[in-house]
Amino acid sequence: MARLRLVVVCAALAGCAGVPVSSGGQDEILFAGAETIRILWNPQLTNERNVRAKARAYCSGRDVDEIDASPVPGAADHLRAKTWHCRSASGSGM
Repeated sequence: MARLRLVVVCAALAGCAGVPVSSGGQDEILFAGAETIRILWNPQLTNERNVRAKARAYCSGRDVDEIDASPVPGAADHLRAKTWHCRSASGSGM
């Protein structure tokens, strides 16, 4: 069941994906896997709070922890990228 939810969320995010950052878009999901998402964004068009909100949406509303903020090779210097990990749901026993 969890995998089905993950597939549905990934499909929804893919459907919401707009123009890639390299073509003038606000943000771009570089990677989305089990409990982890990496997003590249243009700080001139959006802010980290909005991008973090997208990461939380990917995590079904759970909060996220930043695990990596290294630059993306080949991306323009002004672009930002971060990787977030979904926090465990409270009361889940994890």
